[in-house]
Amino acid sequence: MEAILFDFGGTLDTNGVHWSEKFWEVYQKYRLPVTKQDYEEAYLAAEKRMSGVVKKEDDMITTLSNQIKFQFGYLNIENKVGSYSQLEEAVINKCYLEVIETLKITDKILGRLKGKYKLGVVSNFYGNLESVLRSLCIDKYFDAIIDSAVVKVNKPDPNIFQIALYWLNTSPANAVVVGDSYDRDIKPAKKLGCKTIWLDCKSWNRPDETSDADVIIHSIDSLDNVINTISKIKNN
Repeated sequence: MEAILFDFGGTLDTNGVHWSEKFWEVYQKYRLPVTKQDYEEAYLAAEKRMSGVVKKEDDMITTLSNQIKFQFGYLNIENKVGSYSQLEEAVINKCYLEVIETLKITDKILGRLKGKYKLGVVSNFYGNLESVLRSLCIDKYFDAIIDSAVVKVNKPDPNIFQIALYWLNTSPANAVVVGDSYDRDIKPAKKLGCKTIWLDCKSWNRPDETSDADVIIHSIDSLDNVINTISKIKNN
């Protein structure tokens, strides 16, 4: 095995918790007066608006701030609660601090893998992935940073992983993909011929059939235990 390709959002930044679920966890913490169904509609609506607003230089907290502002606007939170601006700031900061806590684990793992393998990150993002990684001080670990908005290819298209492999000058048979989304990370990577590690925690959708995952883990800190053995798994 020569290369490891990581998903970013929901994998490296939240330890397998899809951002739809991470935001909802924080909403519940602050007892926002919205239903899960209404929130999910707001989440999807906010995602559609992000690509037209995010700037290339936007960092992690700016990205989170935009997402929360769009969600709150869709949900009309300003007219439902008092101290609106304080609540909005509290939710943004809580989300960001949880990312920072996860990065304490992620940083150590990436540091141990760097030098042993070529590392890449492949993400459906907004054109500012490189700035986000730099703001979190983990850009230094990656030999390839593939942002869907930049390369104009989105998961689950396997070609987005092929682009990363081309940059890393390696083949699918010599690469493993690590991600939290079974449909967007694991299935297309397996179709391409990569080995796969599914980070199964809190996904947006949970599949009934998971045979495309060569290994299933439930925390990013389990990666060290499986990365040395997955190279022994034969490709079909």
